[in-house]
Amino acid sequence: MLSMPHKWEEMPPSVKNAIISLLAGWVAHYIFYFVFIAEDQPERVTYLQLGVGIGICYCVVTIRKWARKLCIFFNIGMVATYLVFAIVFAYVDQVGRFALTAFIWAAFAFSLYSLLQKETAQFFSLPENEEKQKADDSSRDS
Repeated sequence: MLSMPHKWEEMPPSVKNAIISLLAGWVAHYIFYFVFIAEDQPERVTYLQLGVGIGICYCVVTIRKWARKLCIFFNIGMVATYLVFAIVFAYVDQVGRFALTAFIWAAFAFSLYSLLQKETAQFFSLPENEEKQKADDSSRDS
């Protein structure tokens, strides 16, 4: 199911950092969401949250060429959102919520930084990744 085109050991450090911090950010986001926000949200919003996060993580982990750009787009939004949350919680002196939102902000910011590295961009655009993806797509169509 989770076929990675490269072994973990073959990935550049920036790609590993991006993946680890992305996963940490989404896990912490879900903790924040389900503890503080989910009960006031419609059920479809919760499913959307789960679908987007799991989908982005899966596509980045499986090194889809386009996934890096999509992840950068979403990470910018998450960094901005959690920066605002962290500032508000620091201002109203809610230390626990501040610590959690600051961690989430840092995880997404570090993932964004790692995804923007030249080494990461080159790794995601390797020709063998494209060939592997096309082969996977054609085998699914059959």
